[in-house]
Amino acid sequence: MLTGIEVDETKVVARFERVVGDVLRELRAAVDVERLILEALIKRKLSGEVLNVVTGRLRRSIYSTIEAEGDRISGVVAQSGDVKYGRRWEFGFTGDEVVRAHVRTITQAFGAAIAPREVEVREFTRHVDQPARPYMRPSLAERAAAIMARLKGAAARGAGA
Repeated sequence: MLTGIEVDETKVVARFERVVGDVLRELRAAVDVERLILEALIKRKLSGEVLNVVTGRLRRSIYSTIEAEGDRISGVVAQSGDVKYGRRWEFGFTGDEVVRAHVRTITQAFGAAIAPREVEVREFTRHVDQPARPYMRPSLAERAAAIMARLKGAAARGAGA
């Protein structure tokens, strides 16, 4: 028959704090790996699977970071705001837009070739109906199960299971 148990509470608290630290370290490493894999997958989709590369500017604008604050860890894969057309490709666009006045070089007129000549084009409004060709959201959906599995494994390793 058990009559009493003596517990050293400082040892129990220290053990739990160590486990929390171990879990956070494992989760951070897992998030770090997965954000790099996701970034690479998105860039691969921009290299021909979804969009074909013309200048590489959109692909170069994709970046990833890891943010850790206290017990919160976030892996972020994003597109920098300096490439405005990235949002249009991801979500599509339907609406009117204003094309500013500009100079254009023409090489044919009425279907016949002519010597290259610069012409001024006045500002005008055009209607755009651009369908979405997403590259970020499908990449995340494609990796979702693998990300969850890696995070669960990291938590289990950190907890010592």
